[in-house]
Amino acid sequence: MDIVLERDVRNQAGISDFLNYWDKNSEKFSIPSPEGTNAVRIMTIHKSKGLEFPVVIMPFAEEDYNRKPKDKLWLNAEEKDLDMPKVLVDNSSAIEEFGEEASAVYNLKKQEELLDNINVLYVALTRAEEQLYVISQNIKPKKDGEYPSNMASFFIKYLHHKGLYDENKLEHEFGSSVKLSKKEKHIDTSKNIPVVSEMLNPKSIKIAQKEALMWGTHQLEAIEFGNVIHEILSFVATKNDVELAINKAIENGLITILQKDIVYNSINEIVNHPNLADYFVEGNEVLNEKTIIQKEGSTVKPDRIVINKAKEVFLLDYKTGLPNQKYNYQLENYTEAIEKMGFKVVKKALVYIGTEIGVVHL
Repeated sequence: MDIVLERDVRNQAGISDFLNYWDKNSEKFSIPSPEGTNAVRIMTIHKSKGLEFPVVIMPFAEEDYNRKPKDKLWLNAEEKDLDMPKVLVDNSSAIEEFGEEASAVYNLKKQEELLDNINVLYVALTRAEEQLYVISQNIKPKKDGEYPSNMASFFIKYLHHKGLYDENKLEHEFGSSVKLSKKEKHIDTSKNIPVVSEMLNPKSIKIAQKEALMWGTHQLEAIEFGNVIHEILSFVATKNDVELAINKAIENGLITILQKDIVYNSINEIVNHPNLADYFVEGNEVLNEKTIIQKEGSTVKPDRIVINKAKEVFLLDYKTGLPNQKYNYQLENYTEAIEKMGFKVVKKALVYIGTEIGVVHL
């Protein structure tokens, strides 16, 4: 619901815009877990940076550093042989055979990678306030006695250093397991939905989509009310379409029949506004919320474009809330896109919809 409201207020482009936005971005969203909730939070090591938790579990601590994607390295080259000052090569142990300078670059890169790995481990292992559980891999040393380049090797070598490693044990524990923080009683604040005893016929109700209008408590609250008017205006081509647009809004659940008079009066005030006469007369071509695809690939969507027989354009955009300079720039961008198509914009205006109707000509 937060995402729907944010997208609606920011773009004011309707249902189809949001559905397209959701299809492309839904996997990126998550529901935040508020502090104090009796729950487990799952996050990446990088996301946990700067945070603390009573108990931290670090699973899968067994990354194989040899399997990381190979980086590239720039090495100085002999210009007289290759006719270029530098060459780009794969970062591999073979670089050490290219000479002292190349070997130094390779080893410096290895040290930087080691430092990055240590920094990640440092973040992961310092998030716990009381208890830390690391679930890693039980690996054996190679024939030469060295362990593989694996995160698990860090933990095994550490246990060797502390004199705690026993290859026959799968669990190693040290430190104090005594709980330091006070036990807090968890109060379940979730509410269960009661059992429905009687089925409701969906045809007998209309659901208003906007909270302010649905509950009738702040019917003239500027932004919520303005958004509804904005959407209904997309159904209006001329002054004669107002009644039809209102009925369509009721059928679609945008408003209830009790709000009909309020909405009707507000839309009539817009279409009959003395400064907007040219925008709602009959005989012109009207394009409501039509997307313009520009040559560079970007798109714009003016709220209302009116084209008369002389191919002159009257451009109108609806806004809610207080006037803002960024809306002026937005209207200028619309004008530029339309005129690139060979039309001449002779009038353009912003209509601010709220408790009062405000018209700003640019």
